Amino acid sequence: MSRFNLVLIYVLSIMIAFLLGIYVAPSVETRLNGQTVASNPVIEEMPPSTADKAAIAAESNTTGSNPIESNPTESSPSPSPEAVVLEDMPSDDDTGPVGDDSEDLSVADTPSGQGIGAPLEFKYSTNSADAVKLTWEADNLTGKRINYYTAHISTFNPVGDPSNDQLNGKSSFSLKYVGPVEPNDTLFIFSDFTYQNTIHTIIIDQLTLQYDDGTIETFDYGYETTDDSGL
Repeated sequence: MSRFNLVLIYVLSIMIAFLLGIYVAPSVETRLNGQTVASNPVIEEMPPSTADKAAIAAESNTTGSNPIESNPTESSPSPSPEAVVLEDMPSDDDTGPVGDDSEDLSVADTPSGQGIGAPLEFKYSTNSADAVKLTWEADNLTGKRINYYTAHISTFNPVGDPSNDQLNGKSSFSLKYVGPVEPNDTLFIFSDFTYQNTIHTIIIDQLTLQYDDGTIETFDYGYETTDDSGL
């Protein structure tokens, strides 16, 4: 055998030994670990048997010592909190005011439209055709310029029942006039507005004012007349 073959065999032997070591080492380590775990078993503490208990009891009686009995401690219930009475606090059932700091409600300002004065003249007349002409005048005390105003009118007969128009059967009417009416000037109505022969009382229930700033206001007026001496 040549020298070259010997060297080749030697190298191959080393390589085979190296590969065997890599392959065999994990399995050997696993077996060793298994033996190690098995060689150190976990010893669980076993409770004393009945015979052991009897021996301990006999020994304690011989020595005159009393065994210590562990009585479970009964948990005492915690005291319930006492009810807190809030004598100074109002309850939901209170119907009166709370405290003495109630405030008086301020009276609302009178709307500007209610600045129309009491009638300076308020009467009516009836002609031979039963046409009823109303005459009414009052001052503009609103402090505003009035572009349009409407009087809402009701009519009644001598016994207090509504008196109706002979043409349309109505007893309520609206008379609209065009201004302008400057502050402190006079609003007026002078026109035929119904045909009736039993009219006795005329009431201006409400007035609607439209100011030059675009606002509109309707309010109760409530003046009435039975004066039939108008023109």
